[in-house]
Amino acid sequence: MLIRQVMLRGADAPTDLRATAGRIVEIGPSLPRRAGEEVHEAGGALAIPGLWDQHVHAGQTAQGYARLDTAGAASTAEIVARVAAVLGADPVLVGFGHRLVDLAGEPTVAALDAVGGDRMPVVLIGGDAHHAWMSSAALAALGLPQRTGVVAEDEWFDAVARLEELPGVAAGLEAGIDRLQEDALSRGLVGLTDMEWGETWSLWRRRDEEGRVRMRVRTATYASGLPAVPGPTGTVLGLSSLVTMGPLKVIADGSLGSRSAYCRHAGGPVGVLSDYALELPQLLTRAAQLGLEPAIHAIGDAAVGVVLDAFAATGARGRIEHAQLLADEDVARMAALGVRASVQPAHLLDDRDPTEELMPDAAHLAYRFRDLLAAGVPLLFGSDAPVAPVDPWLAMAAAVHRSADERGAWHPEQALQPHEALLASTDGIDALRVGGPADVVLLAEDPFEEVPSAAAAREAAARLREVRPLATMVGARG
Repeated sequence: MLIRQVMLRGADAPTDLRATAGRIVEIGPSLPRRAGEEVHEAGGALAIPGLWDQHVHAGQTAQGYARLDTAGAASTAEIVARVAAVLGADPVLVGFGHRLVDLAGEPTVAALDAVGGDRMPVVLIGGDAHHAWMSSAALAALGLPQRTGVVAEDEWFDAVARLEELPGVAAGLEAGIDRLQEDALSRGLVGLTDMEWGETWSLWRRRDEEGRVRMRVRTATYASGLPAVPGPTGTVLGLSSLVTMGPLKVIADGSLGSRSAYCRHAGGPVGVLSDYALELPQLLTRAAQLGLEPAIHAIGDAAVGVVLDAFAATGARGRIEHAQLLADEDVARMAALGVRASVQPAHLLDDRDPTEELMPDAAHLAYRFRDLLAAGVPLLFGSDAPVAPVDPWLAMAAAVHRSADERGAWHPEQALQPHEALLASTDGIDALRVGGPADVVLLAEDPFEEVPSAAAAREAAARLREVRPLATMVGARG
């Protein structure tokens, strides 16, 4: 493909870009068209490297198109009313979005049974994906013991892979995957790392063989999948080379939204440290033997410390997912150990108030993007969808101006410049150049200019949230 008249960041005039076999092979003005070559007229549009979402739960996000929205609910009574209003249309009801830290009242099995009966499976997944509030019929259908409250953390992570066993749930998955890719491409995303539970590599390989994969996908495994993992990180899994093996994902602690992040404050460690966290040295060693990059979920600062101890003990190199609360020593150790920070800036918009309420003395430890960059820790932006939307522009905006309402930025000393947020969104590719992948996004204007002040940061974030790419090309294919 020949893309004519693109502007590259920092250039004075438009140029042309030629791609062959998915790589950029030539950049220069007025390149001659070759016989049979497809030509795309960019008309002076800005060309940037393709964007990545480094942390997506693709299956849950795909299912989300058909789920009951419980986000924003202020009480358990409000959620029960939403459930009652839609019951009866399908044999099972799955919802998503509420946060325990926002709810008045306790979520009980009895409350759902009161509206759905003891034969109607109802599964309401928390907005941080770390718990589910279920009816007794749903508990029975998923083989879980009866209880009065929610299913959380490791017990829920084991159960979520079985959701497709509920009537009607599997039918909506594949249509949702197609829609997810369409939405992602429309926002300039050329790739995602799928952190979903289960043997997702087999699903993506089948989709690729069916010709349904339109973007790059790295598919993770969890510890339970290690015996069957198809190869090291980077192994091509499909016919098109778009699907590759991703990292080993391990969850070390809980989440802020479920009050289970493992934190050092408040007189000692509080929250939940998973059983897998205690096995991290062995898991990191096994990952190295299999050639898998480790990606370790750690939200609380105490959990980050446990994870960094394991990296130090084994000499492994990898990434920490979320890295939401970081003490000064955590930042320095991440840099010294060569550990990358896979972060989700849009989460800070939701976590601002709960953090200030639950741990006001530790709020300055949250989302330390500037400190991480200053220490030399590479940032990888993602969404953790469906926890936040698959929208890289929202993530960049949150990193540039740490507020989404009339309030000023939350700890503005940690804000990034737009061009820094862009680099954290492009899988480490800082510019389009010969030899690089022909993953190109065309924009009507450049929203990445330097921000000189807090007021300008608010305006820059607003511009980023409004960006809608003109075109997204994966391997020079639109």
